[in-house]
Amino acid sequence: MAGADNKSTAKGSWSDLIKELLKQWELKHSGITAKRKREGVEKVLINFAADPAVLQEKLGSLVKSWSEAPQQSGIEMNEMPLIEGESVPEISKAPADAVKSRKSNEVAPLGVISEDAQSQLQDLLSQSLMLGVIPRLKQFPEFVAEVDKLAERARLARGVADLRTLSKDLKQFWFKLELSGESDESVLAGLLKLLQLLVDNIGELVTDDQWLSGQVAVIQNIIGSPMNARVLFEAERSFKEVIFKQGALKHSLNDAKTTLKNMIATFIDRLGELSDSTGGYHDKIGNYAVQIGQTEDIHQLNKNLEGLLVDTKGMQLDIQRSRDDLIATRQRVEDAEQKILKLENALEQASELAREDQLTGALNRRGMEDAFDQELARAERKKSSLSVVVLDVDHFKRVNDIYGHQAGDEALIHLVRVVKEVLRPTDVIARYGGEEFVIILPDTPVTEAVSVMTRVQRDLTKKFFMQNNERVLITFSAGVAELTFGESSEALIARADQAVYQAKAAGRNRVIIG
Repeated sequence: MAGADNKSTAKGSWSDLIKELLKQWELKHSGITAKRKREGVEKVLINFAADPAVLQEKLGSLVKSWSEAPQQSGIEMNEMPLIEGESVPEISKAPADAVKSRKSNEVAPLGVISEDAQSQLQDLLSQSLMLGVIPRLKQFPEFVAEVDKLAERARLARGVADLRTLSKDLKQFWFKLELSGESDESVLAGLLKLLQLLVDNIGELVTDDQWLSGQVAVIQNIIGSPMNARVLFEAERSFKEVIFKQGALKHSLNDAKTTLKNMIATFIDRLGELSDSTGGYHDKIGNYAVQIGQTEDIHQLNKNLEGLLVDTKGMQLDIQRSRDDLIATRQRVEDAEQKILKLENALEQASELAREDQLTGALNRRGMEDAFDQELARAERKKSSLSVVVLDVDHFKRVNDIYGHQAGDEALIHLVRVVKEVLRPTDVIARYGGEEFVIILPDTPVTEAVSVMTRVQRDLTKKFFMQNNERVLITFSAGVAELTFGESSEALIARADQAVYQAKAAGRNRVIIG
């Protein structure tokens, strides 16, 4: 009958609807607590308060859903009165084994809370809003004042009525913040796409600048991977170090180039002076020849010869001095060239830091691609073998779940360190994904590559990864492939990667040839 009565109230007057709502509120329905009823009403009010007709319809539907639920007798513990002044009802006919004697220091019955505990909870809520929410609203300054007021109300609330009103306002605020958060995520995604386009464009413009292209590659790698605060912090720290070194080296490089320019200018000036000097001597010798041909006086002839000898000796000294200056200048130019070469090499080495994975010290994707280009060209030129290994850590998610992400990072660092101890200086290891690595083995046939990875597995069983004084065994599944004539690096990696799937399907912790 209750359900039939309510059917008419859905389209009846507000007074009938409110009477039915109060009636169903007082009744006890199986599976519907007072808390659930209150939340249902609040949700309808929040979403449909702007339209009275729709609000009446939705409230009627809600009351109807209550009336159709089976009723129950008695009072549930989580439905004890929450209105000030009402007493806590006694529970009659409790089973004998559920009744136990209470001591004076036992916890108060459920539903009863001391004023001191309530005050502490209100202060805790206020501090959570002030210290935990407001600092994270930099993108939503319009919400800061509202949260500040809510925190003050949480601290000063007195009585159940104040707390219920605060609860309602908090729910409305979380709803608004959730909607704004979705918008903020869209803005962040758009900014990342814009940054990706900008970085890709810069990368195309600086293909010949090795110092900058390495840093562009790092940014591309960060944007293309899942980001977190630690990755960004490590990248920033690495960039600052590289930029500092590049700044110092580039300053010295510019000084060396300026010195070289000055030396070349001096060299040219000296050549001009030498040309002028030899031209003057040429005129003097011509004058002496005329004078000697015209004189008949032996004394005058001797004076002309003495003058000729003096000027010739002076010319010889000038030429010798110019020669010495030119040799010294050439030596300084050569020294400056050597200094420039050393500075350029040092600058290139500093830039190479940007090609490394910030966490493990292995190469990143850009560094791996450069290494592949070199080794593929070398293998084709020398007709030598080249093997590639794709390595994937087994059950890495389990390590993160049990020990935490920090321990997972340290496990990857430990793995790379053990691998590098087995590899030769000419071998290369690069981080290919989260827990995936690619190893390039020049001059190595596939069977020997399998032996190398087997040694790595054996070393990992001896050199345990320690976490909180607990030994954690790190294993991996690996696929190995050898380069065939004319094969690209992508195709070679794909074959090795397919072998990794086979290794995992076969039980993990094994190496399979692809």
